[in-house]
Amino acid sequence: MKIFKSSQFRVLVWTFAIAGALTAPQTLRAHNWKAIVGAQNANKSHQALAFLPNELWIHAGDSITWTQEADDIHTVTFLAKNQIFPAFQVGCPGYNFPSATFDGSTCITAPPLAPGQMFTVHFPKAGNYKLVCLVHNTMNGTIHVLNPSAALPHDQDYYDVQAAEQRHALLTDIESHMKMSADPDNDGDDDTVRVFHGNKQVIAGVGEISATPGGEQTASLVRFLKGTITIKAGDTVEWSTHDPEEPHTITFGTEPANPFPPSSNVFVDPDGARHAIITSPSDSVHSGFIESTFTDNPGRPQNPLDTTRFRITFKQPGTYKYICALHDNLGMVGTVVVTP
Repeated sequence: MKIFKSSQFRVLVWTFAIAGALTAPQTLRAHNWKAIVGAQNANKSHQALAFLPNELWIHAGDSITWTQEADDIHTVTFLAKNQIFPAFQVGCPGYNFPSATFDGSTCITAPPLAPGQMFTVHFPKAGNYKLVCLVHNTMNGTIHVLNPSAALPHDQDYYDVQAAEQRHALLTDIESHMKMSADPDNDGDDDTVRVFHGNKQVIAGVGEISATPGGEQTASLVRFLKGTITIKAGDTVEWSTHDPEEPHTITFGTEPANPFPPSSNVFVDPDGARHAIITSPSDSVHSGFIESTFTDNPGRPQNPLDTTRFRITFKQPGTYKYICALHDNLGMVGTVVVTP
């Protein structure tokens, strides 16, 4: 009997192992892809309401982990086919966290995510799926889930670059849009606070919707432009929104538990604007949601006009501080100084 030396034996074993690997069916390992939810600048005034990137191609069996990178709240949500878009408080009907599996048959959603939180979705079935945020209805994207045998067009490095480019574009675009809102005539005059029909004007938020082939994205400036102003007793200040997506509030004094409706001391002017009268810095007044009217869709009932303006008449001198109850954590605050 011929006896193999140990080194010869190891070579023989490796030879058979390699040959077996070359002839055995190859199984693709499931891959976890990375993406981002939201973005913001250093002082949180500029918010990108977007999935970054908002279009990915993956294989069935893969998963995607989204990381929340903004202080504005967002959800990562996949609805079932033809499902009615729910209010974000409802969930699907509950929330999934920190992971879920989606195959198109039932809704899954993360809760409103805090900065740094991650949510992972596993995709076992091939298909094309729409990704949405329940807080912002113009924030969506597309996930293409291909059969494992199909070639993928992009790798993670490509998606990282796409996310960075989309982030930069959104946060940069809102800067130029803000300047246009402040000076629409391009004449060098700042129109964000001006006398107009006896009122002082304050812009409550600026926004701009853009699109990619994967879906819609929104850039928002969550600030009161010239929010700190000085007026005289008896003057009226008007706040108006220029943001197509983000609602805002103008809230003096006690913040209400429910931010949707206005406080009971608010009435409606003939042109549909809400109006209140303040007689003391200790008064509490809440505008309710001030937001742009939703876009109409063919085949559906026309959406009613929304409230886009809020006015307050200040009767007495004093310093009146106010906030947006939805975005004061991002720095959306202001002051009205009333002189005799």
